[in-house]
Amino acid sequence: MIPSEEKPVQVVVADDEEIVCSLVRDTLEEEGHSVKVAPDGPEALKLIQQAPVDLLITDIRMPHMDGIELAAKAREILPDIVVIFVTGYADVNSAKEAIKQGAFEYILKPFELNEIRQAVSKAVNKIRQIAAEKESGSQLERLSDLSHMLYKAGDRKSLTTLSLKYAMVHCGSTRGAALYWDSHSSDCRRISIIDDRSEETAMADQPLAACFEAVDPAVMEAPFYVTTLEAHPIYQACTNTALTEYLMPPCLENCHRIVTAPLSRAGTHFGLLMMGLPEGKDTLPENDLTFLSITAHQLALSLENIFLLEEAKQAFARLKALQDETIQLEKMATRGEMSAEIGHELNNFLGVVAGNLSLLDFHLKKQHYDELDKYVHTITENIDKIKKFTGNLMDLGTIASQKEILRFDQLLLEVVDYLKPQKRFDGVSLEICEIHEPIQFEADATHIQQLLYNLFNNAADATVDCERREIDVTVSVDHSKGTFSVTIKDSGSGMEPELLQKAFTEKFTTKKTGHGFGLLVCNRIIENHGGRLEIESAPGQGTSITITFPLAPVAEAVPATITV
Repeated sequence: MIPSEEKPVQVVVADDEEIVCSLVRDTLEEEGHSVKVAPDGPEALKLIQQAPVDLLITDIRMPHMDGIELAAKAREILPDIVVIFVTGYADVNSAKEAIKQGAFEYILKPFELNEIRQAVSKAVNKIRQIAAEKESGSQLERLSDLSHMLYKAGDRKSLTTLSLKYAMVHCGSTRGAALYWDSHSSDCRRISIIDDRSEETAMADQPLAACFEAVDPAVMEAPFYVTTLEAHPIYQACTNTALTEYLMPPCLENCHRIVTAPLSRAGTHFGLLMMGLPEGKDTLPENDLTFLSITAHQLALSLENIFLLEEAKQAFARLKALQDETIQLEKMATRGEMSAEIGHELNNFLGVVAGNLSLLDFHLKKQHYDELDKYVHTITENIDKIKKFTGNLMDLGTIASQKEILRFDQLLLEVVDYLKPQKRFDGVSLEICEIHEPIQFEADATHIQQLLYNLFNNAADATVDCERREIDVTVSVDHSKGTFSVTIKDSGSGMEPELLQKAFTEKFTTKKTGHGFGLLVCNRIIENHGGRLEIESAPGQGTSITITFPLAPVAEAVPATITV
């Protein structure tokens, strides 16, 4: 392991996706780290056997050997190796196994490169801390024993009690107490130990969370000594006599001096570890003080992992409930063969739900509570849209709609503005001709948005292998006929005449992973709005789709809003 900050961190990246390996390697090499990549577990293990490695970044699902097994084998070779797991198939079991293997971070795909930078930055700090601990002799063995016990413990009470007892033994203390609370700082509990007797007490609503914010952050990074309540830095920041039983527990009232170690990690506070010093001892030896700090850090990390596991279970339960509901709606949707195909049309909605769940989880961890309402609102709205959409598919007849007078020109611009930043449209020129007048028609906004999403997504997909990736949109109005038309033309690969006849009339697709249900739904939406569809295409010349809708009488239109 690296003994000082001058040496670069040795990193192995294991992922069966070459693009992921390349991106992560380039990003970390820019940060000055030494990076080697491997396409699977066995190759990564060879790299670890050949030379010392500080950090392993591994996908969980890989051929030949998964990331969990790789981490276990890597730890047999290098017990101090720090592991960051990356996965696109998150579930409770993989999270639990990752935690068992001492996961330092657990990152979900697709991820932003900044997430990797931040995770590696924190991991480097951890690696350097481990290197410093090795220089203090027996502390490494103590920490190894503690870590082994912590990974065996499965709940907060066991984690906290084991850590407190272990710290007391190695620091020669016979009296100790620990406070710990849940991720919302609501359920606070105290463990008290005198000699071999331990007791857990449920505390009232704890007032410490607000006090911690007022304390100098530097104070909360290392153990400190106190003799009286008035001298306690937390009490000084928030003078409240109700803090007495939290900061100076009854089991420590006869101790002449107390050493307190905050349980904090990355600015998040999980509790306090407190011990009474033995009679005649005013301070702890430097090694014992360092070990106490390490113990507190390990306990904070373990508590955080427990919280993450609990949140993962809750998120999984919510997604499972949504999945069960979706499956039930799928069974009802088409009375047979289409029941397995509804998921394709739900991807747009579920993608929004999944994205906002990730943002919700991120802001919960950061305690940005003022940001939560908008994500909960967006998730609820999209679940309602899922229900409405699946309800519409319960019959192959006309889609039930809730129509109102809308501005098509506004709705089209909003859809394009929403789609342009998405990855699917990277490198695609998506241009709309100038629309010279407001265009009103009677429609269901959700259905028309879904229609436009499908048509634009298909147009973008059709240009993937083309040198020129362009989508042009034109809108024209024919007042004499009381209609307007929108034409979406792409520079894609086009279609053969025999395939052109099938488009929009039966289950049809040219995509390897498609099922053809999307175009069928598009045609049903067009028909339900009194529209007419025309399509022109030829191999190598792209595809042009024109949809004509009836205009609405001149009236005040309702703005169409896209929720993302």
